[in-house]
Amino acid sequence: SGIRKLSYTHYQVQEILRHLKNMVAKLNNRQLIEASVYDAMLDAAKHGIVEFIEAMREANHELLWALDSHKRGVFSYAVLNRKQDVFQLIHTVNGRRDIIKSRKDRFGNNLLHLAGHLGPSSELSQTPGAALQMQREYKWFEVIHLFFLFTYIHFHITCAMY
Repeated sequence: SGIRKLSYTHYQVQEILRHLKNMVAKLNNRQLIEASVYDAMLDAAKHGIVEFIEAMREANHELLWALDSHKRGVFSYAVLNRKQDVFQLIHTVNGRRDIIKSRKDRFGNNLLHLAGHLGPSSELSQTPGAALQMQREYKWFEVIHLFFLFTYIHFHITCAMY
């Protein structure tokens, strides 16, 4: 049946991820670069493949800090490509204020700037009508902005307590 086939496919994917995770855990930084694991992390962020990102992060936490030639990382790719599930991983990261506040790409953009960019055309084409597309873009920008605001307020409250 279709459900059984889907379940088996999910099982196979989990086994492949487990195997990859075990292999990646044994690699040094040079080997990770040669094996394009950093590039795979960015690709996974671009396409919203949270399971891969989590598995690789468990294998080597440094992989979460993969950068492309424009100094854009996993969270930048998540914002640019509107991959909310990937972006939400930021809540599990120590030092997330640093990522949000001071991390900038080669062009001087932080995550809030990137959220203001128009989303990818593939995402926009899923929403019919220009007004609905604009509404969706505005909501995404609003979510990122509220996250920034929450983090900023939380940081200042925490500092005031000490």
